[in-house]
Amino acid sequence: MFELSLFNFAQFTDQGLSILGTFLLTSLSAKTRMYGFVVFLLVNIPGIYLLIVTELWWILAVTPLWLYLNYRGFINNYREHKGKVPSST
Repeated sequence: MFELSLFNFAQFTDQGLSILGTFLLTSLSAKTRMYGFVVFLLVNIPGIYLLIVTELWWILAVTPLWLYLNYRGFINNYREHKGKVPSST
């Protein structure tokens, strides 16, 4: 039977945000991809909670690397978005 708990809510939130972030990252628009990176940063909130509750501490060791790669992707997309001049037609 399905049980309502903070753990289950965190699982649904984590998976939902991951799907949304992946969808946004597949966009051709740099601005939309930036939103995808923001969503993946928000995934860390329920994800870290799940790691602590399930005692998978070793995964937390790679979280700073994951955050760094997301930050680099966000900055690169921001620069790409700012580099494009909108057409006036």
